[in-house]
Amino acid sequence: MTQKLPGLAPTARKTARPGPPTKPPGRRPVIPHRIRRGRSRASGGFVASAVAVGALLALLGHHGGTAVAAPGKPAAAAIAYARAQVGKLYEWGGSGPDAFDCSGLVMRAYAAAGISLARTSQEQWSTEPHVNDPASGDLVFFAGADGTASAPGHVGLVVDPSRDLMIDAYAPGVPIHEEIYGQPGSAPGLQDPVGFTDPSGGS
Repeated sequence: MTQKLPGLAPTARKTARPGPPTKPPGRRPVIPHRIRRGRSRASGGFVASAVAVGALLALLGHHGGTAVAAPGKPAAAAIAYARAQVGKLYEWGGSGPDAFDCSGLVMRAYAAAGISLARTSQEQWSTEPHVNDPASGDLVFFAGADGTASAPGHVGLVVDPSRDLMIDAYAPGVPIHEEIYGQPGSAPGLQDPVGFTDPSGGS
């Protein structure tokens, strides 16, 4: 936040001496987008919501002063779908429309964006491209109670990587919600992600 400097007391008037021209303020560096092979375009009724989600993330998502790049249309459509399910029930093996498990939620979210995913978290981890630098719309994986680091048993949808925020169908009795991952205060099993994948291929 900019602070106002205290005003200076008036001094005797002097003749201004010419000095070197001041340089205009520099342009902010452009945040590079990850560029990879694209997949099918988003379709269905979530495109308008996806555009709004992308704009909101671009404006509000900051971490250490760095702006979060707006997600592409497929990723934004997946986030919009998942957000529309917040508050619904967790059900093991559920894939909507009234209840979901973790992998069923992300599968349906990307189906709304025109991208087909495998049904289970283990299959999603093994078939989607892995990334080291997560972006909004990527999937984040955890070993979970019934998985391992090489075959993760739990998955969530990244909403804002600068805040480690995801949408998650966590467990029986816990409604679908947004929560923090990868932090000491995260829910049990979510403190240490196995890794990330990008179903949208950066598009």
